[in-house]
Amino acid sequence: MKKFAFVSDFDGTLSSRDFYHIIIDKYMGNGGKEFYIEWKKTKKINVEFLNRIFGSINLSEEQIFDEIIKIPIDVHAKSFINNVKENNGDFYIVSAGTSYYIKILLEYLGLKDVKVISMEGIYSKGGIEIIPDSSSPYYSDIFGLDKRKVVESIRKDYEYIFFAGDSEPDLGAAKAADMVYARGELEELLRKEGIGFTAFSDFKQIEKDLLEKGWLK
Repeated sequence: MKKFAFVSDFDGTLSSRDFYHIIIDKYMGNGGKEFYIEWKKTKKINVEFLNRIFGSINLSEEQIFDEIIKIPIDVHAKSFINNVKENNGDFYIVSAGTSYYIKILLEYLGLKDVKVISMEGIYSKGGIEIIPDSSSPYYSDIFGLDKRKVVESIRKDYEYIFFAGDSEPDLGAAKAADMVYARGELEELLRKEGIGFTAFSDFKQIEKDLLEKGWLK
């Protein structure tokens, strides 16, 4: 059994903005923003929503690649991930987006040995199509991927599980982890349910906390 795993959401956690927000702002204008607002009134941000956004980009695959490598990542993420690995921990990215853009960005940034658990995605008709796997043990009929099931599955291999997230799809994983770092919407959701967490603004702050607690050196 390994010492610990650090499990992180991608969009809005490792990245400073959700990729779909970047696409809306850059390619969909006011119509995209209105669509997002109306959708949020009655529905969750799920695969159907993401596929409508990512399916409307109307770019070549090379142009989409250029947008992916511009996704703003926490400037402290790379050093934090390396520190986790140097201290006998594993780093996981668990995302209800798609591994299509996450793996492209990780490769571009030279981030290796990061375990990515997400949904498959393909370039299709000028955009990205997310393809949930209903046979996956992590399948969710709401978000396409159930992060809580991921955390519950991997925890048998680790003494301790840390989790960082920012939004509703992260709530289940936060409940299943031993210690939670939260920001954004996830903070309010955890408060409502009376679940303890540590608020964070960036991964340097998380690293400092783990250094003080003795998990990192």
